Amino acid sequence: MSLTQDKLAQTILSLQLEPELIELRASQIRIDVLKTSGHMKDLNFRSIHARDLEFLFDSYDSRFLAGLVRRSLEGAPLRFRLSPRMTRSGGTTTRFRSRTGAVRYEIAIASSMLFDGFGDEERDVTVCGWPCATRLEALQRIFEHELVHLCEQVCWGNSNCSGTRFQEIASRLFLHRAHTHSLVTRRERAAESGIRPGVKVVFECEGKRLIGVVNRITKRATVLVEDPTGRKFSDGLQYLTYYVPLLSLEVVKTTSTSF
Repeated sequence: MSLTQDKLAQTILSLQLEPELIELRASQIRIDVLKTSGHMKDLNFRSIHARDLEFLFDSYDSRFLAGLVRRSLEGAPLRFRLSPRMTRSGGTTTRFRSRTGAVRYEIAIASSMLFDGFGDEERDVTVCGWPCATRLEALQRIFEHELVHLCEQVCWGNSNCSGTRFQEIASRLFLHRAHTHSLVTRRERAAESGIRPGVKVVFECEGKRLIGVVNRITKRATVLVEDPTGRKFSDGLQYLTYYVPLLSLEVVKTTSTSF
């Protein structure tokens, strides 16, 4: 551990801010984002760019940790990415090490989960134990969580959000009360329409109307359609696999089948 990384470690292990100050700084970051972003124009923004994530990083690093995180990277690349494919985690932070020993980091945020929620009649959402009334609030809580992951990885090479060290840091720095979220998921959204694994559905593909069974739901539904040219499954039948947008599916009113 370098001197700068040691200073970061000591800081995140001891820094104790007043709750009012934490909330004030997070609020100031929220205001700055809306003023400077070319995409995020309101609290329930409808578009976002990876540059917005980098702005969040620099803002949090500056306001909460005096720029120590950026300096502790010591030139190691830090990439920011929006992931429409992540359907369960609100974000991930990854530490990569090449065969030569070079280290780089990546923070990815689940954009699909942010945009799936916060409609006019959506259920309540909590992130890290805090109720989030807007998309930007949820993004901030997710990003704070990932920033703690990054700090731990930079200082100790690993991070575990269920660990005592992580949870104590997140609580002192950002007032987090939990390390989980209740964002609206694609699976939940599909279930509201009656679409779930084992349910028979109908959809159109290349001008044909096909009937199949939902096998899995992620960003899209994995639908199995019985076909003699398809792969053989454990039930002894052969199926072709289709990946279908949820909005393109219609539930067939019949007895469900499971695989």
